Amino acid sequence: MVKGWGIIGVTFIHSTVLGLDSLPMSLLFVHAVPVFLVLFGVNSQGWFERREAAGRATEWYERSFKRILIPTWATLVVWWLLVLVFRPETVRVTISLPLFHVLGYLKQVGTGWFITVIIQLVLLFPLFFWIARRVGKGTLLVLCLFATVVPLLYVQPIRAALGLGGWMVLSPRFFAHVAFGMLLAAHVNRIGRPTILVSAIAYVVLAILQEAMPVRPLGRIANRLLELPLTVLLLAAMPYVARVPTLETALSWLGRHSLGLYLGQLLTHNAFLFAFGGLCTIFGCEGGVFEVFNLWVYTAILAAGSLFFLGLGHAALRVVPPLRARGLPIPDLST
Repeated sequence: MVKGWGIIGVTFIHSTVLGLDSLPMSLLFVHAVPVFLVLFGVNSQGWFERREAAGRATEWYERSFKRILIPTWATLVVWWLLVLVFRPETVRVTISLPLFHVLGYLKQVGTGWFITVIIQLVLLFPLFFWIARRVGKGTLLVLCLFATVVPLLYVQPIRAALGLGGWMVLSPRFFAHVAFGMLLAAHVNRIGRPTILVSAIAYVVLAILQEAMPVRPLGRIANRLLELPLTVLLLAAMPYVARVPTLETALSWLGRHSLGLYLGQLLTHNAFLFAFGGLCTIFGCEGGVFEVFNLWVYTAILAAGSLFFLGLGHAALRVVPPLRARGLPIPDLST
């Protein structure tokens, strides 16, 4: 259900329908993607603990290849078709670009930075788990907090060296989120009142710092760390939200399909930016599609596009078993 909330937040981010400076955005929805990364730590920790050590890493990478890289490559095929049709000025086609895409670096793909980050974290997670087993999750969290905070102290030099795209896909910015999720995994189903109280206090303090000094190092650190207590509060709130059956069903469905919906939204957003223009950076979006459409209409377009491409992906998977049954050498892509 929290992941379902997250994909709604991602839609609001891409459509800018609530603005980027409004309190609902700055305090909640703009943090949706890092909340996904905390949940990645929660779920990955649980997955590793439920399996025997022998062959675990191999199974992890095979599963991740099917769940992430296969849908990503399918998405990139459509993205390249869109580039060839619309020939957008914002995309600089080079000989190396397809190679980057094959490797999982979604360079020049709008909103694709998250996929590149999650691929890095998937590759690194067995190392995270190994370190946690030897020094403890608390020590791992301290190390990862250091890795997350230090880049925030040197944002401008790092951006100057790597470019804005390189900064966006710099996965250490989110190491603390993964480590915190690993620590949270053992407690996720029994979040008590003391934990909720501490999380609420931490969230309020970090939110005040974030709003009071947004461009200063302390404000940037508060902005990044706010997502940790926010995840706890969202997890604690969901049992109450689940008392409304419609909300439970809807959020659970959105959460289960969140990656497919994200990829579908990526394609829809890129297609409309290519067709109508507009520019999006981490500082906001302007022009083109954001002026052509009412932003609530564009929000609905993004949601519809997400569902369309998700359905298309599921239809493609349904075609595979009959073809394999006929003897065609198509690998099993299911998970």
